[in-house]
Amino acid sequence: MSGSSPKQPRALLHGALAEHGDRLYAFAIRMTRDPDLAADAVQEAFTTALHKFDAFRGESSVGTWLHRIVYSKAVDLLRQRGKETPLPQEEEGDFGPEDERLSQIPAWARPPDEILWGTQTRNALEAAARQLTPLQRAVFTLREVDGMPTDEVASILGLEPGTVRVHLHRARLRLRSLLADHFKGLVPP
Repeated sequence: MSGSSPKQPRALLHGALAEHGDRLYAFAIRMTRDPDLAADAVQEAFTTALHKFDAFRGESSVGTWLHRIVYSKAVDLLRQRGKETPLPQEEEGDFGPEDERLSQIPAWARPPDEILWGTQTRNALEAAARQLTPLQRAVFTLREVDGMPTDEVASILGLEPGTVRVHLHRARLRLRSLLADHFKGLVPP
């Protein structure tokens, strides 16, 4: 990006803000569970992107690059505010005994459409998602909620695609465990 005039990065980032701003803010909200912290994360991400635009190599889309910055800023702010513990070192691809135990939890009993449309289910899922590690929550949100491909999630989070799949698997197992009673039909719709 060398040789670009000072207005070019601003124009590109302004366009990216218009195109990705709502999704970036929604992602930050899901990461932080705090609208003010999410707004701070997005604002800091755009400030950082503006200052570091010359370092953008174009190996991914601007939207992917911005998601990565928002993720980093959200985690930094969470650490500063003490709302989350530091990210655990879960980079190994092997499944452990906890993964095996969680995979043995029974399947859900009520019909999926009945379960998914209820307010209680949304509230239960949001509460359960808060119990995931920040990295698991980010992977789950980007892959399952935002529907991004694994390779793009990996690029945003600076991980290998296989590591993204491991974290997604662990997040799903943890959510299944946390939501087991709700989805067995023990909790009324």
